[in-house]
Amino acid sequence: MKIKNTLKELGLTEGEVKVYLALVRIGSTSVGAIIDEAQVSNSKVYVILEKLIKKGIASYIVKGKTKYFQASSPNHLIEILNKKQDNLNNIRDSLSEVIEYIEKNENKSKEESKIYKGYKGMKSAWLEAVKTIPNSGKYYFFSKGYSEDEYLKSFFRNLSSDLKERKIKILGLANNKEKKDYEKFYKKLGYKMKYTKFNWPADTSIVGDFLLIFVWDKDVPVVYSIQSKILVESYKMFFESLYV
Repeated sequence: MKIKNTLKELGLTEGEVKVYLALVRIGSTSVGAIIDEAQVSNSKVYVILEKLIKKGIASYIVKGKTKYFQASSPNHLIEILNKKQDNLNNIRDSLSEVIEYIEKNENKSKEESKIYKGYKGMKSAWLEAVKTIPNSGKYYFFSKGYSEDEYLKSFFRNLSSDLKERKIKILGLANNKEKKDYEKFYKKLGYKMKYTKFNWPADTSIVGDFLLIFVWDKDVPVVYSIQSKILVESYKMFFESLYV
């Protein structure tokens, strides 16, 4: 079974594998013996043999008026593998150009929303959004309240470090009563906080092309990720009108 699967990985079809292994077992032989050994139909065997010959792993000689087929040296299998590898290398080289083209030409103004649940989901939502912030850009957030949750503290500590490396400013708005806790933890991370009398309905971050609404629950935190240029610009204007 392993041998058959390996040959298929090289690009041989099920019928080609059967006929090739039949040639290996019985040596130089006529079509009739191949049909019996490989259990393939008379209508398909010639097509399969032709394909094996083109791949260089089978050949034939003529005795009288009869063709006798045989498997070629197994070293030809290595040649197939090398050719396959060369093709993959060429595809890999071309793929970088394809990715570059897509990133330059894809529709950046698409509207989309997703819901992420759990800590891993929260992390995925933020990582997807953060990569859309340009270097030396800005990260904005409205905070509903400070959390002592160790995962959240670790996550936002690492996030602030990554943003700092890209020279992205972190600007936050929170209620006046949160000032003591924020000054204790977030100030040293480089957050530029300001405080107001307002209470926000939910933790909301403006991250690149995304608006992230974070609903905290220690069992299953939920993030509503909204990609919308209009909504993001609207929230930025609202934020900046308060961040004075």
